[in-house]
Amino acid sequence: MEPVAVNRITVDHALFAESHAAIFSKKRQKTLLYCGIVFLAFGLVFLVLQARVPVLSALCVPTLLTGILVLIWALTLQKSELRRRYKAFRRVNGDASERTVTCHHASLSVDTGRGEPIEIDYTDVREHRETEHLCLLICADHRGVMLAKDGFETGSLDALLAAIDKAKQEANESAQLL
Repeated sequence: MEPVAVNRITVDHALFAESHAAIFSKKRQKTLLYCGIVFLAFGLVFLVLQARVPVLSALCVPTLLTGILVLIWALTLQKSELRRRYKAFRRVNGDASERTVTCHHASLSVDTGRGEPIEIDYTDVREHRETEHLCLLICADHRGVMLAKDGFETGSLDALLAAIDKAKQEANESAQLL
């Protein structure tokens, strides 16, 4: 049977960074930022009140330092996480990794050229996100598939998304029959 679409992508640092920016959790970064601000505020309050309550002098410096460290961590989190993940990616794939994603009618397969292709059922695709150059398919088990918008040899992104919706709809209908 003819595949719905075939996509070839070469993942380099720029595309990896673009995909990381699309999936990075801003909510986690904001939470850390707010925690750092709260620790800093408590540290400043302890600093002001240490003359009246001597016990607070022991808590003042550790609370201020914790607040400063958490703020620095929150502000550098995205860049350091990207660096760590890209380093792990390079260790496995080198500087660039070529992949061929073949989209069938009920699933897709990702061939990295290293052994067996990875099969992903369309019902496992939780959501998709689009960036300037990529379409990211995010699966229920937190795996992701990168597709280059200009990398479709046959088919298109719209045909793929329609096939995903159709497979999910058929799975829902069959689940309702049971």
